[in-house]
Amino acid sequence: MNRARTAGRPAFSMMELVIVMLIMGVLAAIAIPRMSGGSANAKAQALLASLAEVRNRIEVYKAEHLGHVPGLTFVAQMTQYSDDQGATSDKPSPKYPYGPYLQAIPKNPYSGSNAVRFLLTAGPISGARSVDLGWTYNVVTGEFDADCSDVRVTADVQAVPLNKM
Repeated sequence: MNRARTAGRPAFSMMELVIVMLIMGVLAAIAIPRMSGGSANAKAQALLASLAEVRNRIEVYKAEHLGHVPGLTFVAQMTQYSDDQGATSDKPSPKYPYGPYLQAIPKNPYSGSNAVRFLLTAGPISGARSVDLGWTYNVVTGEFDADCSDVRVTADVQAVPLNKM
């Protein structure tokens, strides 16, 4: 009895199925590029968040160390306990009351590295990078920036992939 009803039920024709598939293909062609652009935006937002966090922590370090920025032992000074002169220890004690300011140096989302390249000049960090490390830190000025050749941070604090400029 059920077979008689299902056999006579109207079904989709081949033409209707082709039209539906074409419509779905057009929608996918429109939607997929828009969704894939989200990962580039996510990388830029992650980069800005990491920069803001480290820059903020450098300012806290500077406030607690009589206006001095971390030196060539930047990673240790940011991730360990320190005294007012910047000497570090992996354990807190009355001699080392400050820090740690970061659990670890964050990875740069564009290069995947958390390595830090040091600059020893009084000038600002500028221009495209010649290597793809994680970060560049100016020991003299305390400026901290992304160090990768495919992105730069603009003056209004936006991460701009170089292929989009």
